[in-house]
Amino acid sequence: MKHTAKNILVGTIGAAGLFLASTATANADTTHTVAKNDTVWDLSQKYGVSIQSIEKLNNIDQNTHLIVTGQTLKVPASNSSTENTSSEENTSADTENTTDVTVQSGDTLWDLAQKYGTTVAKLRELNGLSADTTLIYPGKVLKVNGTAQATQSTTTATTTTADQTTAATPQDTTAQDTTTQATQDTTAQQTTQETQTPQVTVSANHTTYTVQAGDSLYSIAQAYGVTVDSLRSANTLGATLAVGQTLTINDPTKDPSATQQATQDTTAQTQTTQQAAQDTTAQQTQQQQATQNTTTTQSQQTQQAAQSTTTTQSQQTQQAAQSTTTTQSQQTQATQSTQQTTTTTTASSVSGSAIAAYAQTFIGVPYVWGGTTPSGFDCSGLTQYVYAHFGKQIGRNTIAQESAGTRIPVSQAQVGDLLFWGSAGSTYHVAIYLGGNSYIAAPEPGQSVKVGNMAYFMPSFAVHVN
Repeated sequence: MKHTAKNILVGTIGAAGLFLASTATANADTTHTVAKNDTVWDLSQKYGVSIQSIEKLNNIDQNTHLIVTGQTLKVPASNSSTENTSSEENTSADTENTTDVTVQSGDTLWDLAQKYGTTVAKLRELNGLSADTTLIYPGKVLKVNGTAQATQSTTTATTTTADQTTAATPQDTTAQDTTTQATQDTTAQQTTQETQTPQVTVSANHTTYTVQAGDSLYSIAQAYGVTVDSLRSANTLGATLAVGQTLTINDPTKDPSATQQATQDTTAQTQTTQQAAQDTTAQQTQQQQATQNTTTTQSQQTQQAAQSTTTTQSQQTQQAAQSTTTTQSQQTQATQSTQQTTTTTTASSVSGSAIAAYAQTFIGVPYVWGGTTPSGFDCSGLTQYVYAHFGKQIGRNTIAQESAGTRIPVSQAQVGDLLFWGSAGSTYHVAIYLGGNSYIAAPEPGQSVKVGNMAYFMPSFAVHVN
């Protein structure tokens, strides 16, 4: 009896060993050479395993999911028999126990699968989607077999794994780890989205401003005595400002309306002074006319008394008048000469620092090909606009602007000089030198006027505008 029992036991152990050997063979890891456009998600769908199991087996970064063409990956075997049996048992239940879900903006099949505790493959199967479908649209109604309770889904998956611990296979432990990792990934993704949501800060002492044509963040910040960073923190801003957009300005230290009123008052005073000068000139003209009338009357009376004496006095009077006229004309010419000299001196004495400061008021203005106004500049349009503000015409394009002054090495450039990139006669970019290694330019499409560093983009030569 003992001998028989021993034979039966040995036979049972042998059969069990054969079964385990065949199972190990069926579940052996396979290898896959990464082809162009392959992703970890594609491989998980192809081999019926989880993303986490592939990344864990091959030490792949679970944040970037990065794999390289030509890389050889180990693909863990899937519990095909267990999964097939489970799939067959649950297919009818999954089909019957479904919920209609309306797709929201930003939803993906993977998001919905994680939210409702199901898989992308099941979502495709329930909704008649092809295996390569990844795109869904807001408003589309999808059937989902599950509930939107991530905690219950995780608990169910953990319970199922615990029920299968009798087999004690490595794949069961991996399934539990996969469920936990999926929950962590979902939580991390939600945390990241919350972190990326911009926080707008509005102080108790704030005002609002409506964006006008030609405005930039820099010019608005200067007008209200705040920083550009303060404007960004108080408003949700895109790449560019839109005319009519309302901005919140926290703790302004300047009042542009008061400054504008002071300017208007100054202008009014200037106009009053000019009007007073004109009135004085008119009075002087009237006095001269009265004097001439008196002289004419006296001359006529003198002619009646003594014609010869009248002729002499008349000649003397004409000579005096001509002398006076000549003197006034010379004084007028001297005044005009002085004004021209003053104007020339003013135009020629424009400092490079004033040019540089004015150019920086356009920081943030978008790059526009062919643009020559504060609504949008290209590189030569910005330099032309800035120099024209100071009465200097330097030409429209970079080739013309090369000839606007004296060509000098970059090492001799002064603040306000023009910097050029490319050979003389075929330059392709121009900027205004700010001193040190800094310059300001309208760089390229998709960017805005900004300050650059010559350490990263060295110009070929400079021009000092005459």
